Amino acid sequence: MLVLNFRNLNRTLLLFLFAFLISILFAQTANAQRSILDVMSYKEVLTVTLKADFALLDSSRKTNDKFPAELTFEDENGENQTWNVKLKTRGNFRRMRCEMAPLKINFKKKELKAAGLAKFDDMKLVTHCVSSKLEAKALLQKEYLAYKLYNQITHYSYRVQLLKINYVDIKTGKKTKHWAFLIEDTAELSHRIGATAKVENHLNLPRDTFHDGLLKIASIFQYMIGNADWDLNVGRNVKYLIKNNKVIPIPYDFDFSGLVDAPYAIPNPNFGIPTVKTRIFLGFKEDIDQLKSTLSFFKTKRLDVLKTIEQFRILDINRREEITYYIDSFYTTINDIVLGEKMDLSTEPVSVNSMGTK
Repeated sequence: MLVLNFRNLNRTLLLFLFAFLISILFAQTANAQRSILDVMSYKEVLTVTLKADFALLDSSRKTNDKFPAELTFEDENGENQTWNVKLKTRGNFRRMRCEMAPLKINFKKKELKAAGLAKFDDMKLVTHCVSSKLEAKALLQKEYLAYKLYNQITHYSYRVQLLKINYVDIKTGKKTKHWAFLIEDTAELSHRIGATAKVENHLNLPRDTFHDGLLKIASIFQYMIGNADWDLNVGRNVKYLIKNNKVIPIPYDFDFSGLVDAPYAIPNPNFGIPTVKTRIFLGFKEDIDQLKSTLSFFKTKRLDVLKTIEQFRILDINRREEITYYIDSFYTTINDIVLGEKMDLSTEPVSVNSMGTK
């Protein structure tokens, strides 16, 4: 009898150990699929501390030099995570003109691997531009919202994570607090959507190389938010990825859009538009008579888009109402798309009521 109980105990113990090992295996597999962005995206606003020699970083805006830094935040389990990263300035306009240059954060692949995370090791950090903290906060939040709206339209878009950053200068001890947001690593985006490559030479890509539907969606989204600061022919503020032998355009950098309406933004001088809030269609000209189905798709997204704006209560109500009014103005004139013609101020709206349904 005692032997039988012992055998039963062994059998129970073995089953327990087997189940335990299987659970670890599944946990490791699931964790391996997570990225550092996933770890940081468990709530709408994540507070982080970033320590670096910011005076040295600021003086190196014209270079691509990387500088050591320490990034700390509390994860979803309430535990502090500290990462040794490298920072470098990036961008064009904002790099030289903003109070805080936009940054790229590079993690160490070895540390990511040791933590069981995916290999995606760099993200863009969109920082504050103007000196007024209130205005800088609003501008960051509005541009972040533009990315979230595109997430509502299509998952072929960059994920973003809103941050409150405590900047600590390791040389002076100076501490400042500002809003910012992270943009998903392009390699991670590519992996997530199943793209196989990115386009390196994107000058004057032929129209038929693009994914038809996603090209039109990207073009109309840019029109909806009033963004004329992009160019398909030269790949300005658009990332090109390849999936199923078709080019997928992924727009980014929306601070010159009418939705954000940044005080430093200027209208695109190539088109003679009076303000950044003036909408012009900068997709391929030959698509202008083939937009009916795309516009119908955007009509189905209207409630989701407006709900996303209304629920983004981190942004004050007055600015949310301004954005809602601006987006509504797109929908009330959705059948009259204005084609962007270089330096032609007499461009007339093009009716899409009788357009094809390609």
